[in-house]
Amino acid sequence: MKKKVPIRLAAIGLGNRTRKYLRYVASHPEEVTLSMIVETDDERRKEIQHKFNLPSRYCFSSTKDFFSKARTIDAVIIGTPDDTHYDICLSAIDHGYHCLLEKPIAQTEKECRAIKDAASARGVIICVCYVLRYHPFYIKLKEIISDGDLGPIISVNHIENVGLDRMTHSYVRGIWGDSEISCPIFLSKCCHDVDLLLWLTGKKPVRLYSFGSLNWFKKENAPEGSAERCIDCQIETDCPFSAVDLYDRRRDWIDNFIVRKGEIIDDSIARELKEGRFGRCVYHCDNNVVDHQTVALEMADKTNVTITMCAFTRATTRITKICCAYGEILADEQSITIEHFRRNRREFLNFSEIFNQPLHGNSDMYIVADFIKAVSDPENHTVRCSIDEALESHVVCFKAEDSRLDGRMIDLA
Repeated sequence: MKKKVPIRLAAIGLGNRTRKYLRYVASHPEEVTLSMIVETDDERRKEIQHKFNLPSRYCFSSTKDFFSKARTIDAVIIGTPDDTHYDICLSAIDHGYHCLLEKPIAQTEKECRAIKDAASARGVIICVCYVLRYHPFYIKLKEIISDGDLGPIISVNHIENVGLDRMTHSYVRGIWGDSEISCPIFLSKCCHDVDLLLWLTGKKPVRLYSFGSLNWFKKENAPEGSAERCIDCQIETDCPFSAVDLYDRRRDWIDNFIVRKGEIIDDSIARELKEGRFGRCVYHCDNNVVDHQTVALEMADKTNVTITMCAFTRATTRITKICCAYGEILADEQSITIEHFRRNRREFLNFSEIFNQPLHGNSDMYIVADFIKAVSDPENHTVRCSIDEALESHVVCFKAEDSRLDGRMIDLA
């Protein structure tokens, strides 16, 4: 039997998500080899180059150089900023490279459909990184729903707790706060929530309505005594959104801070607080995405699904209540509680140990394994979340933003 040759992989964009996926590559050399990398930041590029012992000629600072020279690649990971996905993914497809594509697919419905059509025409696999489909918690939840013991689903209420720290870091101070550079927050943060609910229920949405706004993180709400930067602020110690507290005292959300040669992480934190985007006051940023939003979906069988996204909570878990004809399910990512109406019985499943494991309960590794398996053997294996399936959740998110902006019910049929 002929020995399988490892998949030759290129990583485009070496941010937090890509580096997590590369852990699988590092631990499974018999399946996949990192052959090339593309990253604009010199420090990040050199870090991964050194870790994987890559020759300099296989390390690129621009996608233009990479695509002009790369030919011995089977697949790519695309983990670049949202506004670059469209061009990079189309170039990869044109070269015949299979793609592990970080969400969102692209910034408009038209662009998403163009990628889907191009991939289909070229015979290229596009696996969208909807990691929740691979999480043991949600796989179990789908099994419970699918076995039919609780009867048909009547309604679903889903809460996406963004959390104060994630909101201020990513969607106020960070690049996801500008919808022109990124995309509407409901797409960037909740497209996998939409996908999760469509996957769990197996139902098709036909109508939606959405409302929400940027209610708090804006200049007119800045308290007296606040400053442009947290390190200069008179009331910093009393502010729940303090960058000094988040990054310097608590040392949270600093994994992506770039530590230059000869520096330690303290130097990087000090630089950010003094002159970087993450040291800015949340009331004096250039963010324009909403800080709370609700989307209501009506499914083809008249099931109702509501999704509420909110920043103003310390919680960071998703809470899902599924009401069925013969029972109900309450899932909060740490546990699943099942109420059986007919038997007057309650079940409790504890997932706290898995929830507290890194890499989304190892789901980040499962998604890479699924992708590599599909690339290695496309005739016998398909990815759990292809672009065909992912497109539907993206369309819902785009239409939700349209509904939010003009206040109308939208027919999805």
